[in-house]
Parts: sequence; C-alpha cells; structure tokens
Amino acid sequence: MHDVKDILTNIGYTLFDSGKEYRTKPLYRDSSSNNVLCIKKDTGRWIDFKENRYGNLEELVQITLDLKDLNEAKSYISNNFQLRLPKVEKERLKSPAVFNKKNLNHIIPDYSYWKKRGVSSETLGLFESGVMRSGKMKDRYVFPIFDKVDSLVGVAGRDITENQSLKWKLVGEKRSWAYPLKYNLKYLLVQKEVYLVESIGDMLALWEAGIKNCIVTFGLAITSKTKQVLMVIDPKKIYISFNNDENQAGNVAARKAYDNLRRQFDGSQLEIKLPSENDFGCMSKGEIIKWKSQRKT
Repeated sequence: MHDVKDILTNIGYTLFDSGKEYRTKPLYRDSSSNNVLCIKKDTGRWIDFKENRYGNLEELVQITLDLKDLNEAKSYISNNFQLRLPKVEKERLKSPAVFNKKNLNHIIPDYSYWKKRGVSSETLGLFESGVMRSGKMKDRYVFPIFDKVDSLVGVAGRDITENQSLKWKLVGEKRSWAYPLKYNLKYLLVQKEVYLVESIGDMLALWEAGIKNCIVTFGLAITSKTKQVLMVIDPKKIYISFNNDENQAGNVAARKAYDNLRRQFDGSQLEIKLPSENDFGCMSKGEIIKWKSQRKT
C-alpha cells in the first residue's frame, strides 16, 4: 500500500516534517518558501497560506501536474498507486458569512466612551464605529469588520456599561478576519513591521501613538487568515504584543504564537514584545512611544 508521502514525492515534492503535517514549496506556482504549503499527512488535504487556496489530495495532484480535470487526477492516482486514506468526514469549506450593511445604519456616532480613553473622534470616525442602542449589540460600542472586497463579515462590540458578562462580543467568523486591514494595509506594506495585538482597544491605543501597522487577533490564537496576511506582507519584523497579564496568560500565549509562526517565518523576523503595563489601554501615548523605541537586549 502507498501513502500520501509516496504520491507527493513521486510528483516532485520535497517534504519537510512538521508533526501531523508536511511543509513544502508549491510546485504549481513560483515560490521560494518551503513553509508556505501545508499538507496533512493522513488525508493529503492542503492549504497554501500565501494564496489562501486549499483542497484535497486529488486537487493538489491536478494543479501540480497541470491535468485537465479532477477525474484525470483521480485516474493518475488509481493507476499508479494503491492508496488507502482514512475515512474522514468531508470538510465544509465555508465562506465567511456576509451581513447586510443596512444594519450599520443603527450605529450612533457617539464617541464619548473611547474619547475618555484618549482616542480621537477622527480615528473613531475612520473605523466607521459607534454605539448601538438596540439589538444583539445593545449598549456596546461597535466596530464593523470588512473583508478585502468591502463586504461586511462581522462586528465586534465593546460593552460600555461594564455590566455585561462579555467585555467584547464578536459576531461572525473571526477566523476569517484581518482587522483593520481595510484601513492600514498601506502602513503594513510600507513599514514592513507588524504588531499583533489581542483586541481593538489595544490597536486604538497604538494607533493614537502613531503605530498604525497592527493586526488584531481577537484573542490569543493565530488564525490561518492572519498567517496568510503576514505571508503576503512578508514583514521584516513581527512583534507579538499580547497583554502582559498578571496570571502570565499573555506570556504563555505569546510563546505559543511565536512557535506557531516559526513554522512559516525565520526566527529573526519574530519578537515577543509585550506592553510594559497589563495592556496598551493602560499606557499613555508617551509610554507607548517610549515602549516602541526600546530595543531587545
């Protein structure tokens, strides 16, 4: 019997072991990275992080060998290999949900909550944000999340009463979000540095201090979408700037994120750089500027 590795090496791939996966360079397009194509060892399912393409083993064989269609790829495999793959439930590759932009008409441009925290009306207006007084986001300050074609794919709402059980409420598939890419892509591409932060609140504090090259992770996990964006930008430096929690959760998560990103990026591109206080919202503009200027010793 043959396995996924036998087929991949036969069609020209040089595979690098990465636990339950192989990492390699895609042969169906130009690439110099041996980490950008991830292939599951047991099923052959794959994802190209840079182009956000994914599929099953037959599809990878088809595009690699430039075959006419999927049936030709299946024939190639069955005629040349005795392959036994585990029975797995077929993955549903969902597109992010798209919401009606008319819902944004209910946002009230009341910026008082964030202005008390040092964020300007100009910045809050740029992000098309405001307060909701009804619906699922009642009494929350809402930030719309748009994708690369300006479709509304989610919203993030901060409790402004301090009485709700969730500080932040997220609606949508956050695994597909790259925020605030609609507003700061030019800064990311020009500066070639990226700060990964946990929340929109952290991003706003950095923005007001002149640091606009941020990506919000909406928690402590690095999603494939975040990786995809980072690989397209190809930054010289990625700063992992999660919260500096007293319980060390941010420190532990930052180390996990570092190890995760190390699969795609050189160690010289990565640096854990936590805020000097619990989070950036607890720091003044001057403290953030000083923090940025401090170099790793």
